[in-house]
Amino acid sequence: MAFKMKGFSPFTKKQDKQTVVPASEHEKNTGVEIAKESDSKAERINDLEDRIEFLESDIADSGQEGPTKQRAQLMKLKQRLAKLRGN
Repeated sequence: MAFKMKGFSPFTKKQDKQTVVPASEHEKNTGVEIAKESDSKAERINDLEDRIEFLESDIADSGQEGPTKQRAQLMKLKQRLAKLRGN
């Protein structure tokens, strides 16, 4: 008799199911709208590009140097955009 965990198969690969990066605290405070999981791939790419542009301008306006939460969020967005584009 074999032991089987419900919902687990050792023969399947783990997939990154999350396609939308959640909004950071800074983005929530500024009221940035984010794409939904049900949106098309093109809409999610456009959303990521817009969010990257907004964060870059916010960082430039405040003159931040070094690592911050906004820079960390910016890196997450750029990584997700690269994955969606297939780079």
